Amino acid sequence: AVVSTQSTGKLELPELQTMLELHGWDHVEFIRGVISREDLTALGISSEKVKRKFLQAVEDDLENFQHGSVPGTVEEWLSSIHLSKYLNKFISSRMGSVSRVLEIWEVELTSILNIEPIGHRKRIMRSIRDLRSLQSSYDEAEKRKRESKSKSSQQDKKQETKWLHCKEDMTRGVDYPVRYFGSAKLTGPESTKQSGLICEQQQSKIKSSQKVPEFRLRISASGVELIDKQTQKSTCSYHIEDISFVSRDKGNLLVFSFISTDRKLGIKMCHVFKAHTRNQAYEACSTIAQSFEVAYQLKKESKNNGMHSTDKP
Repeated sequence: AVVSTQSTGKLELPELQTMLELHGWDHVEFIRGVISREDLTALGISSEKVKRKFLQAVEDDLENFQHGSVPGTVEEWLSSIHLSKYLNKFISSRMGSVSRVLEIWEVELTSILNIEPIGHRKRIMRSIRDLRSLQSSYDEAEKRKRESKSKSSQQDKKQETKWLHCKEDMTRGVDYPVRYFGSAKLTGPESTKQSGLICEQQQSKIKSSQKVPEFRLRISASGVELIDKQTQKSTCSYHIEDISFVSRDKGNLLVFSFISTDRKLGIKMCHVFKAHTRNQAYEACSTIAQSFEVAYQLKKESKNNGMHSTDKP
C-alpha cells in the first residue's frame, strides 16, 4: 500500500499524497521515523499547522519498520524495503553484496547509484542503519576476541585497496586539473535533478570563445580546496562535513559537480567543473566519495587514541 487515507486523509489534503509519492514517500511502512519536519518543508509545505498534523497522524497511525534479521542477499534486502527496481543499479555499481551495502555512504546513493527520489534515499539509509545495528549485535561476541591493534591496522589497509588512493595520500590531498564553471544556489529538495540542470546552465553561460579559468581541485579527508593554477593560491575551500553530494553530468561525462552547505547563510550551492578526460572526472567523483570514508576512519582512530590515553595511570 502507498501513502493513503490514514496519514493524509485526516488532513483532507489529497494533493499531499501525490506530492509525497512523487518524491519517494510511497509506502506507509517507511514514513514513521524516516520523514521529518524539514522534509515536509523541502516539499513546499510551509504551514506549520499542516506539518504538525501530518506528523502527529503518522505517529498515531503508523508503525516503525524494523528488520528482523540481516538479509542474505542484496535482492532479498531490496525486496524487503519494496525497492527491488534498484537491484540492477546496485549490481552494476559493484554493490552486489550485503557486506558492501552495509558500508554505503549516503553520498554514494546519488553520485554512484543515481537514486533520485529523496524518500527512497532516506528509506535506504534508515534500513542500512537498522542492519548495521543488527550486524553489530551479532558480532558482539566476536568483537571481544579480536586480535591486537596490528591486525586491525592490516584490515584497514585491505579496506583502502577498494579505493583509488591510500589513506596517506588522502590525508595529504590528491590534485585534479579542472576548469571551473562557477556555482549556483539550490532552491529545492531534489539535489540530483537540480545539479544536472545547474551543470547545463553553467556550461551554457560560458561562450565557446571564452576561456574558462583553470584550477587544481585538491581533495582530501579534510574537504575540497580550489587552487588557482596561475597564482598557486587557494581561492576557496569546503569542509568535508559541508559536502553532501557529488555527481557527473549525464549529458557530458567530462563535467561533474558537488554540493556544499553554507551553514551561516543556511543555503546550498552547486559547484560545476570540467575535467580534461572522462577518466579524470570519474576519479575526481570517486575520490570525493572516498574522502568521506577516510575522514570517518581518522575520526574513529582519534577517538580510540583518546580513550587509550585516558586509561594511562
